[in-house]
Amino acid sequence: MINPHETEAFDFLYNFVHEHAEGVYYLTFQDGVQISAEYDTDYETDNGIDVDDVGYEEYIAIVFTADNTIFEVSCFSFPTKVSYNGERII
Repeated sequence: MINPHETEAFDFLYNFVHEHAEGVYYLTFQDGVQISAEYDTDYETDNGIDVDDVGYEEYIAIVFTADNTIFEVSCFSFPTKVSYNGERII
C-alpha cells in the first residue's frame, strides 16, 4: 500500500490478480456500470500534480482490458463488486 486511500479490499484485489492473471473478471462500479475484463498489468502512478505541490498523491493502478480498451482500477475508481470466473471475490 503506497496511498492511505488504498483499502484492504484494494490490497486483496492487487494480490489476487497477481495470483490469477489469466481468466475473466467481472467488475461492477458504483454507478451500475458492469464490465467483463481481463487483467493486463499494474503500475505505480500519480495524480498529475508536481511532487512538491500540496495534494500530490502516488497510488497503484491495476489495468484491465475489455473490448480492446484498457482502463485503470485504483483506490479512486474501485469497483463495488468483483467476480473472477463467475465467483465473487469482492
